This record gives sequence, C-alpha cells and structure tokens, in this order.
Amino acid sequence: MHHDVEAADPPIWRRYETHEIAAAHDVISQACVGIELRSHHVAGQFTYQQESAQAGPVLVGRVRCGADIEAHFVDPLTDLLFLSVLRGQVETTDGRDRAWTGPGGALLNPTGRPFTNICRDFDIYCVNLDPFIVTEAATERTGIDPVDFRFEAMAPISREMGQFWHSTTVHLYDLFNGPSEPLSSPLVVGAAVDLVASAALAVFPNSAMAVPHRVEAVPLPAGPVRRAVSFIETHFAEAVTATQIAEAARVSPRALQAAFRRQLGTTPMAYLRRTRLDRAHRDLLGTDPTQGATVAEIAHRWGYPHTGRFAADYRAAHGQSPSDTLHT
Repeated sequence: MHHDVEAADPPIWRRYETHEIAAAHDVISQACVGIELRSHHVAGQFTYQQESAQAGPVLVGRVRCGADIEAHFVDPLTDLLFLSVLRGQVETTDGRDRAWTGPGGALLNPTGRPFTNICRDFDIYCVNLDPFIVTEAATERTGIDPVDFRFEAMAPISREMGQFWHSTTVHLYDLFNGPSEPLSSPLVVGAAVDLVASAALAVFPNSAMAVPHRVEAVPLPAGPVRRAVSFIETHFAEAVTATQIAEAARVSPRALQAAFRRQLGTTPMAYLRRTRLDRAHRDLLGTDPTQGATVAEIAHRWGYPHTGRFAADYRAAHGQSPSDTLHT
C-alpha cells in the first residue's frame, strides 16, 4: 500500500513594532479580549515588538517592551498561556495565589478566573495551547479521567524544571521561526505539539502527577494488539495519537501499552516510529540523490524536524547512516 504525507499549512507569522504606547495597548487589546492595560516607567525611547507564529493548535510568540505593563485579564482565559522570561520580571496574581519569575524562569497563567500580570521592562516568550491537547496527553499517559485533570499552580515544580520549560519554549520558537519545509509535514507539527504537552505535564503541578502508574492486572488477548498494529500500518503517514490507536484497538491507552510491552516488547508509539523509519528507509533506497533528493527532505516527510535525531534513530534501526543508504 502506498502512503503519502499531505503537506500541512505553513505557520502563520505575524510581526508588529511601534514606538507609541497607545498603539501597543491597541494591539494587545485586540489579541486579548477583555483586558485592561496600564503602563509605568516608560523608557526614553519606548519600543514595543511582537512576533507570533501558529502551527496546528500551538501558537508561540515573543514580546519585547521598554516599559512596565500591568495587564488585568477581566475575562478569564480559556486557552493555556505559558510565559518564559528572557529579560525583566513577570508577576501573576489571581486573588488567591501569586507567582513571579525572572530571566530563565516560567509561569502558567490561570484559566477560568480573572488575574493580573505585571511585566517589568520585559522580553518574554509565550505559548498558547488548547487545554484539550494537554488533557488528552495526560489521559494517554496516566489513564486519568479527563474531567479530573487540571493544573494546580502557576509556578513550575522546581527551578530546574522551569529552566527546562524555558529551553523547550526557545526550541519551539526557533523551530517555528526556522525553515518552512519541516513544518510542511503534519508529523513534525504533531511531534512539536506532543513535546509541548508532555513538557507542560512534567513541569507544572497538575492532578495527573498523583495518578499511580500501575500495570493493568488482567493481560489482554492478542486481538487488541492486532487491531492496533493494523491501524498503525494503515495510518502511519497521518498525525495519529496514542488515544486514537487505543480507540481502534477498543481498549484503554494504558491497557494497550501494557499489552504491547508484554506481547511485542515495545509501545504503540515506538512501533509507530519504527514503521515510519522503515518507510523512510524505503524512500532513501528508492530516490536518486543526483535528482536533488536529500536526507533532510525525507526526515521532514516522516516527522523529524532535525536530521541529527533522525540520523541517530535511523542508525539504531537500520545499522547505517541515512546518508549512506541514500547514496548506495
């Protein structure tokens, strides 16, 4: 069966810069409905710069401002909004909790209730993410009921994990701001979304952290694994999730993961990655480098934004570098 990966829409980039405080307020108010703004300690030459890129359900941006801005979010947020600080300070309070961070740190703004951000002479990255994406990831990994999942604090669980989130955000920003070819693959975009959701679950306190990681007590028969393998081999060119594989197998994600480990010595997502690597192997063998085919192009096609990671996984699976295969 022949599989083709359809191209994804390119990231939507927006850039804006002004030296007028009123204009900056207008732009922020348009992006965040239901927000009240005040500016203090304005620099002699005021500058406001805003950049953002959206690919799939993730939006990543960078905002620089030569003033202190007090932002009252009168209308509660529905999307998750993560902030990472390069310069300055950010303080967030919602009347019950207060958190602040400086360069290299991170914060998660609360959802469902009003809050205030005070950003002082700042340069920050921000990531907007649909809560459904993280809830689905939590359900896949821990089996928690979606109605029981929630984030429980604005600050990371530790300073080191806050720095990890900061690094993840910088990586995501560089990916979205880099060459467009990798992001033409829905598999690459899917991997970026999965990375952000997984990092959020690891960094910010949430109810899934208390869910015990237990193995299903009753071993599954072979049927669910066969159904899952059939689904993977039919849909591996699509941006499928562990939940979708489990739904096709008609069992829970946790039960399917335990059955895969017991029967195949791997996991559903690892089996999916190996299937894509095998297809990449076929593509490398079947294309002509003298006609312009490259390792990077094939890596992007099968979900790898960076050729270094692809080369390492490919060598582990096939015993040689992708470049050697391509030029054989």
